[in-house]
Amino acid sequence: MSLDSDSKIKPEPKEKVEPKKKVELKPDKPKLTRRQFFVRSSLFTMTGLGVYAFGIEPRWIQIEKRELPIKRLPGHLDGKIAIQISDLHIGKRVGESWIRSQFEYINSLEPDFVFFTGDYVDNGTEWHVDLGCKMLEHFPRGKLGTACVLGNHDFGVSEFNANEHSSNTQKLIDRFQDAGLNLLRDEVVGLSGLKVAGLRDLWFGGFDLGSAREAISDLIDEPGIILSHNPDSVDLPIWQYYDSWVLCGHTHGGQCRFPLIGAPIVPVANKRYVAGKYDIEGGHQMYISRGVGHTRRVRFMSRPEITVFTLRSAPAQP
Repeated sequence: MSLDSDSKIKPEPKEKVEPKKKVELKPDKPKLTRRQFFVRSSLFTMTGLGVYAFGIEPRWIQIEKRELPIKRLPGHLDGKIAIQISDLHIGKRVGESWIRSQFEYINSLEPDFVFFTGDYVDNGTEWHVDLGCKMLEHFPRGKLGTACVLGNHDFGVSEFNANEHSSNTQKLIDRFQDAGLNLLRDEVVGLSGLKVAGLRDLWFGGFDLGSAREAISDLIDEPGIILSHNPDSVDLPIWQYYDSWVLCGHTHGGQCRFPLIGAPIVPVANKRYVAGKYDIEGGHQMYISRGVGHTRRVRFMSRPEITVFTLRSAPAQP
């Protein structure tokens, strides 16, 4: 085939080649050193523990259910429910709504007895006492009876403070009595066949060995329970022949307890008295409640507690 001289063979168009983009190489992230890992892990752990100890555990109430065997207990009281509450510390750190919710829960259990073992308010100032008096109308009552004692904070936070606010404390005492709550100060009350004695506070409550011994002697060979705010009172020479229970508070269970070392701060002379049940030389037993409130809003491995006892008949020892 002939080609026209004027015709030209046109070259095929070349594909447009895009220039390659420059790839930037990112430097490798530096690896954490062992020290940096340890520091960061420690900070994370401490933050979590702080949130738990300051924000969660102080409001994480624990219901402790225990049997309370009592010698010579009348048959009609076997199986009855007694609730111990302690160390409410009503005030700025432990508010009204929190206490109200605990009172409502206790009332929902319809207990036969309610025993309160001191530190109702956080301080003996007029403001604290007025708030405490207001809250007494909601205080839980037992169907068969209620008995209470005061603790050191109900008088004040020091001996001088307690003297300064003595008129406020008297107002609180009067209000307890007017409310029919059986506030006992080296006194004994009979509640449906159960005898309950209450001792004055060991620190600021005018504790007296003679009157305390006399109150305890009224329960010898009787079905009884003694309320005493401070556990150190069980080491005093006033318990001869007493063979039943002493219910106490005051320690808050140390508020913070740690593995191996336990509770580093416990406001008692006998440092083994922290929380729970103790067999005391001489034949009686003690139970220490960790309490509902706190003096500082921090708890660790020592949750606030409400104790629910089931009364049981115990065989008398010869």
